[in-house]
Amino acid sequence: NMIGGSSYDDDNGHGTHCAGIIAAENNDFGTVGVAYAADLYAVKVLDSTGSGYYSQIISGIDWAISNDMDIISMSLGGSTGSTTLQSAIARAYNAGIVIVAAAGNNGTSSISYPARYTQAVAIGAVNSSNLRASWSNYGSQLDLVAPGVSIYSTYYGNSYATLSGTSMATPYAAGVFALAKEASPALTNAQLETQLKTYAMDLGTSGFDIYYGY
Repeated sequence: NMIGGSSYDDDNGHGTHCAGIIAAENNDFGTVGVAYAADLYAVKVLDSTGSGYYSQIISGIDWAISNDMDIISMSLGGSTGSTTLQSAIARAYNAGIVIVAAAGNNGTSSISYPARYTQAVAIGAVNSSNLRASWSNYGSQLDLVAPGVSIYSTYYGNSYATLSGTSMATPYAAGVFALAKEASPALTNAQLETQLKTYAMDLGTSGFDIYYGY
């Protein structure tokens, strides 16, 4: 299902950047991914400008379910919800998939969809001092934060680029989920999420808080 054109090749750059954060090879060149030995599948759901429809994202989620993915990393989001999108997230969760999604970059207390849904793990961004980026969305639905400021990674056109966003934080979290899954393959998605929330570095006020999650 070649959504957004005739090829699953990245024609925007954003996807390649996120992919490198997860799985850039450990080869003494460029960068090294968090889970560099992971099997990574590119599921193209947005066009060359980075735009698209929830229906396309849902097609991608359903592909991931059909093809037995363990983790879905979604560095994307919208400001409004959708019952069909919520149903797709629920289907993936019920299939045992860890769903990791970007909280959004509006600097508001309105977490983006699908990250806002309970079954998704919403990821915010911190800088190299582990301080929340001013533009990183926050709120009671925020689950975790990860590095998202001035991140150097792979880019399209066989190049590298430095980008910032909860889009960069999301694959960091997805990569850690991949390592946790590899270490403990018998754990369910719910157990993996609990494990990451339990062992995450506690930033901000003690325990859960709306700016740093767990």
